[in-house]
Amino acid sequence: MIDEPVLGDIPKISDSGKIPMPLDPYMSSMRDLKTIDVAQEAAAADCMRALGYTGWTANMLRTWDEESYKEFDFFEYIDPEEAARSGYPKPPADSTLKMTDGEKAPKKSPTSREVEAFEGIRTGTTTDRAVPQGGCLGEGQRKVRDEALPVDARSLAVDSRRSAMQDSRVKAALDSWRSCMQKNGLQHQDPVILRLNPLWVSRKAGTPADDRERHTAAVDARCQQEVNIVGVYKTVRAAYETRLVDANKSKLIQKNAIFEGWVRNAESILAGR
Repeated sequence: MIDEPVLGDIPKISDSGKIPMPLDPYMSSMRDLKTIDVAQEAAAADCMRALGYTGWTANMLRTWDEESYKEFDFFEYIDPEEAARSGYPKPPADSTLKMTDGEKAPKKSPTSREVEAFEGIRTGTTTDRAVPQGGCLGEGQRKVRDEALPVDARSLAVDSRRSAMQDSRVKAALDSWRSCMQKNGLQHQDPVILRLNPLWVSRKAGTPADDRERHTAAVDARCQQEVNIVGVYKTVRAAYETRLVDANKSKLIQKNAIFEGWVRNAESILAGR
């Protein structure tokens, strides 16, 4: 059985404003995470060319894409009136995190030997140069991440989300949501799965939602508002996050300093390219 934390007042959430969470001061920004990923690829490409693979480019084997930099939580407020007009929200992507033309996949595919050197499967090359441990992928990562984090705030945030979803207060709110949906003629067991239905997830921003999506989203939003799912979930999740912060406070402070060093390393690698 989960040792459920005691909760204070649960606020009624009625707008999409950001709700502060205990781990926020320790969370790495998506912009910094992309800078690190791009720098690791650049350093790995330098490694590959040094091994004699002169045609290798930084985007030859992508280890990330634009979806990697989207923030996610199980529940965010959905405005019922807006949902009735436009369906499920599709917030615009951060233009600073979109792939540039130079970051998109090249037309040329890597050879099997190149992949082996990149991933460290092969220990030597045709020119008898030694492949570094973990391949050039590992070498690129070491150039940026020169010191291990004692704890990862984003991993702790995932833990808090999982704990919240198992909490009896959140489960009770979900039961109430199901009852509300049923009263409105819709049979759905999980609002997260409902929101991620491929029928509307695949809809591009700017493309109008169809009648089915608009109706479903409106009922979903009204039921979530009626039972205050976001308020309950965020309050419960914050309580679990507080526990995690208290248990890892010194490591989180140390983590911030190390991560800042990673960002400096990444910026140095990318400078002048």
